[in-house]
Amino acid sequence: FTKGCYVGQETVARLHYKGRPNRHLRGLRLSEPARSGEPIRLGERELGRLGSTCVSPEHGPIALALVRREAEPGDRVTVGKRGLGAEVVALPFA
Repeated sequence: FTKGCYVGQETVARLHYKGRPNRHLRGLRLSEPARSGEPIRLGERELGRLGSTCVSPEHGPIALALVRREAEPGDRVTVGKRGLGAEVVALPFA
């Protein structure tokens, strides 16, 4: 932390002094296709929003999302206003 100014300095300092990042990149296995930007909820708490979504020939509807730390692989969450079911999965998709 003695180097001086550099790109990303604030982020690095925040992580150093406050601990871990608030969000993690996780995979979601969806019950049916959904749109990017849809909210992800665990109970009443919003954990994040869908990022990239697609339909995989092997895994069906899947998505990437930056979600709060408490979303662990195996958790069941709901997506969007329709409350689509989804499972948080570890990456890479297996």
